[in-house]
Amino acid sequence: MIDDAVHDGRMAVADPASLWQAFLASAAAPERAMSALELDGYLTGVIVAPSLIRPSLWMAGLWADEAPIFNDAVQTQAALSAVGIMFNTLSSAIERSLHRLEAERVCDYRPAFQTTEGKPSHEAVKTWARGFWKATTLAPAEWHALAADERTQVLIAPFVGFIDVDSDEPFEFAADIDDRLDEAAAAIPRAILLLRKIAQLRANRTNAAPQMRRAKVGRNDPCPCGSGQKYKRCCGRI
Repeated sequence: MIDDAVHDGRMAVADPASLWQAFLASAAAPERAMSALELDGYLTGVIVAPSLIRPSLWMAGLWADEAPIFNDAVQTQAALSAVGIMFNTLSSAIERSLHRLEAERVCDYRPAFQTTEGKPSHEAVKTWARGFWKATTLAPAEWHALAADERTQVLIAPFVGFIDVDSDEPFEFAADIDDRLDEAAAAIPRAILLLRKIAQLRANRTNAAPQMRRAKVGRNDPCPCGSGQKYKRCCGRI
């Protein structure tokens, strides 16, 4: 039970997924609480989101419309600490793999649905993608913009086949649907890393813009546009 697990600090640090499983087995867990695999997809979606998702927002999204019923503050802290550790562990793994992708052109990132060297089951990927999809609903406009942009559509495409979309219209699967899903699952790890890179670039531009507006540029200073000319002979002439 989670009450026994929370008093073992070593377990919380070493294996937060086990602590989350203990929480799911407790009376505190909502009936529709995310599985560990779905939670991994959800946290991944938060980490690679095109814009920063406030912790208060994505933490609230853990429970959907049904809040947990904790017995005490210790039990509450145990469950939330497990999520926090999982988030930090995932974030670090994504950053390390992104660095290697940029430095060596090698993608070694393995989402939680890739538990073996072989092909992951489509059901496992769908469970993971269900969590990822929930994370996208926290910033719908930004994700829609990525999906609509021809330059980034290719990064969204691998997830689409694993997301269940409610529709009253009958849908006929392609004859080679299994092969297509295998290809999509194999493309997801690289897409995760590139989505994270896009998020970093956007964050850097957002942070740099106010600084450029605040900085006072002298007429004889180098032009901030990077042309190499003095400001008075470049942008200062406009």
